[in-house]
Amino acid sequence: MVNETKLPSTAHFGHEGQLSSHTSVAPELLSAPAFLSKVNKLPLSPKDRVLVLAVHPDDESLSAGGLIQHAVARGAQVRVIFLTNGDNNPWPQRYVERRWRIDAADRARWGKRRESEARAALARFGVRREAISFWHYPDQGITALLLGGGSELIENLSNEINQWRPTVIVAPSRYDLHPDHSALAVLLRFALSRDGLDEIRPFHLLEYLVHSRGEEQAGEFLEISLSPEEVDRKRKAILCHETQMALSRGRFLAFAQPTEIFTVSTSTGHDDSPRFASAKLVGFSLHLEIGRLALTGTIFFAAETADGPVRLSLELTSRSYAGLYDAITGDFKGDARLVRGQAVDEIHLPAEFFPGVRNIFVKVASSRGFFDRAGWWLVHLSPADFAVIGRQGRAKLEPRVCCVIPCYNLAGVCGPIVRAAADFAGHVIAVNDGSGDETESVLRDVAAKCANVEVLSLPRNCGKGIALLEAFRHARNSVPFDVMVTLDGDGQHRPEDIPRLARAVAEGNHALVIGERLAREKMPLRSRFGNTLTGGLMKLVYPSAPTDTQSGYRAFHRNFVCEIVEKIRGGRYETELEILLLALCRGKSIGLVGIPTVYLDGNRLSHFRPIIDSWRIYRTLFRWQLKGD
Repeated sequence: MVNETKLPSTAHFGHEGQLSSHTSVAPELLSAPAFLSKVNKLPLSPKDRVLVLAVHPDDESLSAGGLIQHAVARGAQVRVIFLTNGDNNPWPQRYVERRWRIDAADRARWGKRRESEARAALARFGVRREAISFWHYPDQGITALLLGGGSELIENLSNEINQWRPTVIVAPSRYDLHPDHSALAVLLRFALSRDGLDEIRPFHLLEYLVHSRGEEQAGEFLEISLSPEEVDRKRKAILCHETQMALSRGRFLAFAQPTEIFTVSTSTGHDDSPRFASAKLVGFSLHLEIGRLALTGTIFFAAETADGPVRLSLELTSRSYAGLYDAITGDFKGDARLVRGQAVDEIHLPAEFFPGVRNIFVKVASSRGFFDRAGWWLVHLSPADFAVIGRQGRAKLEPRVCCVIPCYNLAGVCGPIVRAAADFAGHVIAVNDGSGDETESVLRDVAAKCANVEVLSLPRNCGKGIALLEAFRHARNSVPFDVMVTLDGDGQHRPEDIPRLARAVAEGNHALVIGERLAREKMPLRSRFGNTLTGGLMKLVYPSAPTDTQSGYRAFHRNFVCEIVEKIRGGRYETELEILLLALCRGKSIGLVGIPTVYLDGNRLSHFRPIIDSWRIYRTLFRWQLKGD
C-alpha cells in the first residue's frame, strides 16, 4: 500500500521533478475523486515509471495521450497494458466489413486489427513496441470476471505492480459508466490492497473518465495542459484507431483537447458520491443509506476478505425484502431488507458476509441498455465497525432477538410465558393458532402491557408448523432481528434460556441451535418413546443429527429463517422435523444447548396426537430420504 498521509490543498512536487511522497494516497482507502490542484505541466523525470492500464485499444489515446507524451519527453519509462484487444465490437465491425453475421474467427481478426491500431497510436507518442502488452481477457466480460471473484486478474495486476514498480499508475475511474472500465477500477483496488505492495511506495493513482453523462465529479483534480503540437499528436494517434472512426469519429476526436483531467484516489475514508449518505453497523446487520432506488434492477456488492472474495447480488423488488445471492456460486444466501423512505432508501445486509472488511464496493446495474446508471460506489466502514465485523469482535455483540411463541388453547398458561419472553427478546410474536378458548384475549392483554409484544391470529387451527411459518414470514418482512428463537407457550420452555440459545447462534456462527433436553427420563412415557424412536431413525440416516429431534426450543440465524420461508411449506408437528432435515441436507451448522426437561401436569396441555402426528413425522422423514434433498 502507499503512504496514507492526508493530501495537502495544493500540489507539491519534489526537487527531482517527481510527485512528492506526501501527495501519495492509500488506494485501499479509496474514496470519490478528491484533490489535486491544476498545474500546466506534470513534472516527471527519468526516474519515473508510468503504468497505463486500459481495457480497450483507444482508451490509452483518448484518456492519457497527453500524459504519455509528457512522460516520454522527460525520459520516464512508460508501460501500457490492455486487458482486452477489443474484439467484441460488433456494430463497428458490421459497418466497416459490411457483414451481419460475426463468428469467432471474425472477432479474432478484428481484435488483431485493433491491436495493430493501438501499437501505431502509441508509436506516435514514442512508446516502444515491447512496452505494450495485451492480456486478452474477454471484451465486455470484465464485470463478469469481477463478479466471479476475479482472482487470476487480481493476481496478475498485483504481480505486474510488484515486479515493474511503477511510480505513477493511470487507470479507469470506478465512476465510468462502461461496465468494463469501472470493473477494472475495482479489481485494481483489490490488487493494490494485497500484501507486498507497501515495498514500492510512493506511487500515485491517477484515474481517467471516458464514459460519463457529463456530471461534475466530486473533489478536485489534476489538469495537464497540452501544447498545440501535443494536441495535434494526440489527434493523429486517435485517428490511428481506424476501426472506430466510421461510427465514432466526432466523439473520439473531441478528446483531443488542450487539457487532460485526472482524479486522484484519497485516504479520506468515505464516498463523496451523493448517493451514499451513511454506512453503519446495527447488531449483526450492515445498514447502507442510499439515494432513492428504482423498484427493479440488480445491486452488486464486491469485497475482499481473509476468507476470499465476496461477491453478492440483490434483485430489487417493490417488496420490503429482496433475495441475496452469492454471485460466484449462485447460491441463495438469505434476505436483505429494503427500507424505503421519502428521500433515501436503506439496504440492510447481514454483516457476517464481510468479515474483516473495510471497503465494500456497490453498483446498481442497469436494467436496460449497455451502460450503467453509475459506476461502483464505495462504502467505507469506520475503524470501530471494521473491528466488530472481524471474527473476534463480532461475537461480542448481543444479537437482536425475535421470539416466536405459537399458542393453541393455552389461555391458562400462555400469558406469563409471553410476558416473561418479552424481558429477554427485543420483539415477541405470539401466534394464536385458531384457539377456541380465551387465548386470544390473554395474548392481547399481554401485548397491551408490553410494547415489544405483538399478536398474530389465524382464523382457524392450522397446526404448529403453519403458525411458525406465518410468524417467520411476518418477522422477515417487518421485524429487524439477527436471531429468531421459538419456544412453546405451554410452559415446557423457560424464557430465561432465550439469551443462551441466541448467543450460541451468534458465537458459534450456527444456522440452527436446538435446546436439547438434558433429563430425558423426566419425559412422559409416550413422549420419551416417540423421541427415542425418531432420534434413532434420524441417526441411521443422518449420523450428524442431534439426539433430541423434537425439541421446539430452537434458535435460528436470520439467513436460515429466510431460507426456511422459501423452502418449507408448513404443516403440523412434522414441520419442525422438516426444518431440521433442511439444515442437515444443506450442510448447515447445527449447535446444541442443554435445557431443563419441564413437563406440566404430565404434558396434559400438549395437543400432539401420538398416532396421527407420529405418522406425519415418519412420513416426512421417509419422503426427504426418497427425494434425496
